[in-house]
Amino acid sequence: MLRTWFAFACLLLAMGAAMAQSKVGTITGTVTDPAGALMPGIKIEAKNTETGDLYQVSSTSAGNYTIAQLPTGMYQISISVRGFKPYTRTGITVLEAQTIRIDIVLTMLTSDETLTNESIIQLIKAGISEDVIISKILESQHNFDLSVNGMVTLKENGVSDRLMHFLMNPTKLPEEKAAPPPTRLPETPVKQAAPEAPTKVAETPAAVTVPKLPAEIGVYARKGGQWAEIEPEIVTYHTAGTLARLATVGIVQNDVNGQVKGAHSGNVMKAPLEFLIVVAEGVALTEYQLIHLQEQRNAREFLSVSGGVFSSTGGATRDLLQFEGTKVQGRTFSVKVSNLGAGEYGFLLAGADASSSKTAKIYSFRIIE
Repeated sequence: MLRTWFAFACLLLAMGAAMAQSKVGTITGTVTDPAGALMPGIKIEAKNTETGDLYQVSSTSAGNYTIAQLPTGMYQISISVRGFKPYTRTGITVLEAQTIRIDIVLTMLTSDETLTNESIIQLIKAGISEDVIISKILESQHNFDLSVNGMVTLKENGVSDRLMHFLMNPTKLPEEKAAPPPTRLPETPVKQAAPEAPTKVAETPAAVTVPKLPAEIGVYARKGGQWAEIEPEIVTYHTAGTLARLATVGIVQNDVNGQVKGAHSGNVMKAPLEFLIVVAEGVALTEYQLIHLQEQRNAREFLSVSGGVFSSTGGATRDLLQFEGTKVQGRTFSVKVSNLGAGEYGFLLAGADASSSKTAKIYSFRIIE
């Protein structure tokens, strides 16, 4: 009898050790430069903001990194590399047995070069386009003279009002320049010829309207000749499967579901769809997830963490859909979706991690036939 109790106690200790070891997660991803080239040998530091513990790894020769065996909790990722702007990402929640993917894009930092009025005039006279000059200003230090005399000198040397507006407020991208109206040539009188049989002339297709690109961070849907911003909705996370967890002494893990109030999204669309996603600085498009929301009576839900025996799979794997984006300019990406059926969907930023006490934002939309 004593031997039986001893064996049972050993089994409980082994189960407890296995459960303790499973209360860790992983952060993985790639490190690239602004051109998309993979960067090896970059030191990535993860800090547990609750305990202050630090974890460091270096990216591989292929530019990949993996920080494994991280105790569950809130984390901050930091990178400091000479020649690049310091990178910091906060608010990362690591859940039990979850793998979070965070692809890092480092931004170039111009050495000691400081742009001045003379620099702008020099670039204008060299024939450099305004959009290229704006990109140069965004990645460089600058000290512009925007006094009355300074602005008059800029104007006299060919600097447009649009570019001077940006020099005054370098945090707000200027609108695209409108194309000048076509010049109408005077009509030349033509000698009338004898009438002939009427000839059917093919109609010239109407010009395609290209909407202006938005500058603010967010998700936009194309509606006719303009981009309409999709207002985000709040996602709340809740845990299911508590009875199964208790009945199996914690062997079967819980499911964490994301929930959005309301049975339907207010953004009603028809396929095929075209979106623009303007990401924040340092955030890659791959950190966004396209989610298929399951319709409930008064809410829409998606599976964030699916339970299993001694393990869980992170991310909305059951309801996760694949999509591809094309970089348009700067931090703006075009996403075209044509293979979705009728239903509820949304774009979710992967950094918005599931936790029973946390919320996130999702850019939701509804597709109808």
